[in-house]
Amino acid sequence: MQPKHPPELNPGRPVPTWSSSLSVGNAKLDEQHITLLELGRDLMRLLDTETATQVQIHAALEDIVKQSQLHDAREEKILEVNGCPTLAEHKAAHQTSRAELATLLSDVSRGAQDRAALSRWVVDWMDHHISENDLPVKDYLRQTPKARTTG
Repeated sequence: MQPKHPPELNPGRPVPTWSSSLSVGNAKLDEQHITLLELGRDLMRLLDTETATQVQIHAALEDIVKQSQLHDAREEKILEVNGCPTLAEHKAAHQTSRAELATLLSDVSRGAQDRAALSRWVVDWMDHHISENDLPVKDYLRQTPKARTTG
C-alpha cells in the first residue's frame, strides 16, 4: 500500500524550538510564541500521521489561527503604544499571514489540503514570524510601564 504522503514532509526543517535567543523581552509575548510553536509541532505530528483525519488537522490548524489572532492583536497594541516606526509593515505582515491561514483552513475544510505544502507553510511561517518580524522590533515589544496597561 502506497502512503498518501511522503513519510517526512519537512526533512531537516522542524518547527523552531524555543530558546532564549527568540525572546522579545516581553513575558506574555514570549509565552504566546511558545504556545504557537507547540501548536505548530502538534499540527506537524498530525500531518506526519497517515491516519490523522481531516477533522483533526482542521482543529489543530484552527487552534493556531485563534492563538495567532490573539497574539497578533497584543503584539500590534504593544508596538503602537511604544511608537514602533514599522508598525504599518508589521500589521501588513500579520494581515498577510491571517489571509494565508484562512485559505489553508478553508482548504482543510474542503478536504483539499496538500499536507506537504501545509507542513512547509507552517514551518516557514513560525520561523519567519519570530526571527524576521518580531526580533527586529524587539526594543518596541519590551514591556514598558505604559505598555503594561495594554492588557
